Amino acid sequence: MSKSLNNEIIIYDGICVLCNYFIRLILEKDKKPYFKVTSLQSDFTKTKYPEILNVDSVAVILENGKILQKSKAVYYILQKVKVLLLVRILIYVFPTFFSNIVYDFIALIRYKLFGKYSFCPILKGDLKNRIIE
Repeated sequence: MSKSLNNEIIIYDGICVLCNYFIRLILEKDKKPYFKVTSLQSDFTKTKYPEILNVDSVAVILENGKILQKSKAVYYILQKVKVLLLVRILIYVFPTFFSNIVYDFIALIRYKLFGKYSFCPILKGDLKNRIIE
């Protein structure tokens, strides 16, 4: 699916407490801004990128339409916004298959460790204009 976007889009699990914390951190540090965000639960994701729902992971839709998922998406986001240097180094040093194993493990236990919301919370203030619903 190759279409031109004004911003790259991060798709995340909107009911995951950890994912919401991560998205707030990224949006606060993303001063350019590079990214808009939407949740896995949004109508936008369900209609335009239903294939992402099968993976249930963070994804980045690049301006050229290419989709990055799992550890590649996390690395891309962190690199672009220049945060969490240690995490970036670890993802970079280890092969993608290993980074994805770690990613999948965290994804598997994220609700148990951090909890989940019954619905996707709304971002407030100046971050609200970065949401695609």
